[in-house]
Amino acid sequence: MLSRLRTAQWRTPPTEAALAAVVTAVMAADVGQAAHPFLVLALVLMVGPTLAWRLRVPELPLFAACLVYLYAEATAPGQFGPQTLYIGVLVALYSAAAHLGGRRAWIAGAGSLVLVWVASVAGPEVDVADFWPFVIWGAPWLVGRLARRQSLQARADGVRAAVLLAEQEAQTRDAASRERDRIARELHDVVAHSVSLMVVQAGAERLSHPDSPSRPALESIETAGRQALVELRTMLGVLRSPDDADVRDPQPDLASLASLVEQVRAAGLPVELHVTGDRAVPAGIALAAYRIVQEALTNALRHAGAVPTTVELEVSVNELCVEVRSRLRGSAAASIGSGRGVVGMRERVALHDGALDAGPEGDCWVVRARLPLPVLVT
Repeated sequence: MLSRLRTAQWRTPPTEAALAAVVTAVMAADVGQAAHPFLVLALVLMVGPTLAWRLRVPELPLFAACLVYLYAEATAPGQFGPQTLYIGVLVALYSAAAHLGGRRAWIAGAGSLVLVWVASVAGPEVDVADFWPFVIWGAPWLVGRLARRQSLQARADGVRAAVLLAEQEAQTRDAASRERDRIARELHDVVAHSVSLMVVQAGAERLSHPDSPSRPALESIETAGRQALVELRTMLGVLRSPDDADVRDPQPDLASLASLVEQVRAAGLPVELHVTGDRAVPAGIALAAYRIVQEALTNALRHAGAVPTTVELEVSVNELCVEVRSRLRGSAAASIGSGRGVVGMRERVALHDGALDAGPEGDCWVVRARLPLPVLVT
């Protein structure tokens, strides 16, 4: 305790100072019952203010209050000494029980119990078998220990919640990073293919008509196309992880949805596919729609099990609407939308300035994406 006294910060909050002042006034209200009132009053005025540091050094006010109480009881001229002195003992007992742990709590508890018991048998009326001192000591001590237990549990729960939140945020960032890597790779494949085709066609036209007046324009198209490819690779390389390996497989499109549905159906998910509209869809948007359907079907199979699922694609003049509707089962609603796949779907939809809704509708979980299509030039 002495080391804590040397290192304690003696500045105290106003609430603690006010509590110490009130308890000191209550303790001093009954000092007239003591054998030496002025001495006991002086002791109370010295001991009472120590309660202001009951949170930092709980042993100091505890033993000080117990010793003053012991002196007043031992020197009491009648059957009872100043009873209001015990208010300070109660507050100090509770504070020590609530804010001390380990060996310090055992020492403070045992020492204060001995002092309270000695004070009860030191007066004129001695009854060694009286259990009342143990009751009046045990009540505030038990309440204090329970308060400490609740405080430690709340603190541990807060730390655990903070750790879980940090892990969830890290997982979300990791999922978004991986999805950006995949989108960057797929975007490179789609756009690079189209730009490369444009460059090749412009070069072929230039070589087949060497005397054409459009030759300078064709050369300009070739140069601009090659420069665009270089800048595209540089820009997308910033988005991709250093260890992200290139994938040379052809990217899926809307025509690949049939085989995807067959694969998922073979895995146990009863899924139906409905496609309406026959407008041509750009490769990038078609790839985004394929990945959204793939992720939605995977989530349904993983979280809800073999539930009836429908996939509907509506290709209109202005937009491509993708809807995946899965029947909910049991508590699947609480987990089907908690996966990291929704993050990837939002990334893809945002890339094409679209809108995504994912959530329960009645007894179904619905993923609905709207992807705007470029205006057709006639």
